[in-house]
Amino acid sequence: MKFSMTDKVYLPMTPEIREELRFAMNTQFRYKLYRDPMFPFLPALGINHIIQGFEAQEEMGFVGVLHLWYENNSGELSYYTKDRHFVAGDWKHEWYDRPEDAVELAIYIQKSKPFNENKLVKIHMEYVENMAERKIKKIIEDNKLEEHSEIDEIKKKTFLN
Repeated sequence: MKFSMTDKVYLPMTPEIREELRFAMNTQFRYKLYRDPMFPFLPALGINHIIQGFEAQEEMGFVGVLHLWYENNSGELSYYTKDRHFVAGDWKHEWYDRPEDAVELAIYIQKSKPFNENKLVKIHMEYVENMAERKIKKIIEDNKLEEHSEIDEIKKKTFLN
């Protein structure tokens, strides 16, 4: 049986319980994110949006989709050194009630980037394949040289004896 998010049954929960669960999940998710060693570098890597879906236990059902995004309105640069850690800007958040809305958001975010991720991946793959081919050719050439030098040594030994 094929299961999709549109077939999902959303069990009712009161708005108060949903908000309490969302607050707890947002806090826990941010705590894990902030403790990750890569966290200070996310904006520099171009990761300005994080989208994560949450479900509670079966009796509660779907809680929502958390969208975190980075905003730096101060204009200052973030930095991370051995002695100091400074992250300029804030990670804002919003919740989506339907997974479909989060998918639409993800598509919008990807389309609004100033570059095409699919083309970058394709170019990178071509580059890696090209480098692998060069390395293979070099290994083959080195082995041929070794084979030729071994043959030359055998010939020298044969002629000298």
